[in-house]
Order: sequence, then C-alpha cells, then structure tokens
Amino acid sequence: MRSVTESLPAQLFLLACDPEKEKVTGRDSLGYVVRAAALAELEIQDCLRDDGGKARARDRRTGDAFLDGVLRGIAAQPRPRRWKTLVAKERRQTLDALESALESAGLISVERRTLRPRRVRARDRELPQRLRAQAAGILCGDVPVSQVEPRQAALTAMAALGKLSPLVTWRDRHQHRHRLKELTAAAGPAGPALKKALDARNAAVASSGGGGG
Repeated sequence: MRSVTESLPAQLFLLACDPEKEKVTGRDSLGYVVRAAALAELEIQDCLRDDGGKARARDRRTGDAFLDGVLRGIAAQPRPRRWKTLVAKERRQTLDALESALESAGLISVERRTLRPRRVRARDRELPQRLRAQAAGILCGDVPVSQVEPRQAALTAMAALGKLSPLVTWRDRHQHRHRLKELTAAAGPAGPALKKALDARNAAVASSGGGGG
C-alpha cells in the first residue's frame, strides 16, 4: 500500500492547492483530472486493465479507501465502460470523496462557507509548489519520455491538460505540445481519455456560448 501523498489523484489535488488564495486552481476541470488520475493509479496498480478500449476491473484492492471506492464503483457497472466515459462519470462525487479523504488524513483543511467558495489549505504549504515544479521540470525538460516513470508522466500530463499549475503557461503547453502528447500517452489509457473528456467539455461550453475553459 502506498502512502496517501504518493497516490496520483492526491498529488494532483495537492498540486492544485493555492497556498496564497487558499483555494484549488482549475476547479472546473479538477474533477475530470482527479477522476482520470484515480483510473491511472488503479491501472498502474493492476486493478484495472484495458480491454479493447474499455476499462475492466480486476478482483483486487489497493488498501486505499478512496481508490477502492472508485474501483468498487467501476466493478459495479453492468459492463466495462470506455475510459473517457469513466473519466466524466461521477467526477464531482469523486472529487468530493478525495477532498474528504485528504482532510481526514490531515493533509488539507477545508472551510465550507455558505454562498461563498470553500477555503482549502494544504497543511504543508511548500508541497504544492514542489509538485508544480516537478511537473513543470518534466514537461519542459529533456529527459526522454521513455525514461519518465508512469506516475510522473501522468502527474505532468494531467496537470498540464487540466491547467492546474501557474508554472506551466499556455506558451509552455504550446511549445512542448509534442512532448505533452507523448507524456499523455505514457500515462496509460486514462491520459488520452482525460484529454478527450476535457476537449468534449470545452466544445460543449463553446457551443453553448459560455466560452472556452
């Protein structure tokens, strides 16, 4: 069993924490990112496998209550679903469950306010910046993607796709778009699925006149 801070969805949530503004950045996309990160973590731990473009659950457990909850939900489906479908499915519930798990573990504090955005504080104020710097270094670095560990590839790609870090600008994503594409593929089936889900979300928002996101 990996520690809570080693879990890919937990790391991405913590990366998104803004210590100065006491909130998480990109909350409109964070649900998608956290959901995709959970799928990627489960696939890395061999609890999910790709079956013809669909995610099939294995009879395993991770020992992490949050991840096992996501896995049970997938296993309860009457048939395997496409990865993109699972990224979008129950993303808000998944984000809330992760937030509660991190709060229970003492990694964040959450102040829930009526009619106002909640305040979210990382207990270790330096951790979000370390995670952001790590992801930015991989995206903008020159280490061959084949040598990047799968969790690091997923962390980097998903943070960039979700626009969670101010250290990675539009220019960075554009300049390193080919490397980002490689890192997204290296993240396993959940990486490309996240991009497709976010692209579909953005297209829907644009067509409704709400602008891009």
